[in-house]
Amino acid sequence: MIRGLLNVASSAVFISLLGSAMWWARHGERQWTSADGLRCICQMRISGDGLEHPWREVRLLIIPNLCAVAVTAKGHRGKPFRGTWNLIGIPHASLVADVKHDQQTFAAHKQGDTEQTAIVRIASLSASAAIMRNCLPKTS
Repeated sequence: MIRGLLNVASSAVFISLLGSAMWWARHGERQWTSADGLRCICQMRISGDGLEHPWREVRLLIIPNLCAVAVTAKGHRGKPFRGTWNLIGIPHASLVADVKHDQQTFAAHKQGDTEQTAIVRIASLSASAAIMRNCLPKTS
């Protein structure tokens, strides 16, 4: 009787530890940067229309000579992000209040539609963030 109860208790502890480990592994947002820094996985959201849009995971290909990024995103929620976006600067602090201190943000507008703007959120120490900083328009 006690042996059976001990088996059930140890199985419950094992399953709860396994579930906790799975939750912890998936809890953070995914960040990835290629070795050359030209490709990355980061977060992006639509801005400029007065609404609070959620962050979505996107894949970027940075095109330094055009100061642009080519964006691909999965699923129907990623459809507004697909295409080429020109980097235009750093967004105002009021638009990125939910960004952590170790992340950098960039403002972009869609090629062919300057009314559609978005914010890219990426780890500030990544090689992709450094390349994107170098692509920003120079202000005098």
